[in-house]
Amino acid sequence: MVEFIGYAAASISALIFLPQVFKTIKTKNTKDLSLSSFVLITLNNSLWFTYGMLTSDIAIILSQLFLLPMGLIILIFKLKYG
Repeated sequence: MVEFIGYAAASISALIFLPQVFKTIKTKNTKDLSLSSFVLITLNNSLWFTYGMLTSDIAIILSQLFLLPMGLIILIFKLKYG
């Protein structure tokens, strides 16, 4: 049961930024997004991914495999389009 909760949480976490990524790619409008927030989000996701790898926690690894690229996409668009 505990493992199921971990996978369920990881699955939901992996979807958190999906709407924002689609909107950012479509509109290229990042004016209202905080640069510092997405720098911290990307750093946080990198650390969680590293932690997951070091502890062999598949739920964390899988969620970060989705979250890290999405955070990076938004961060890149923020840097490019302001």
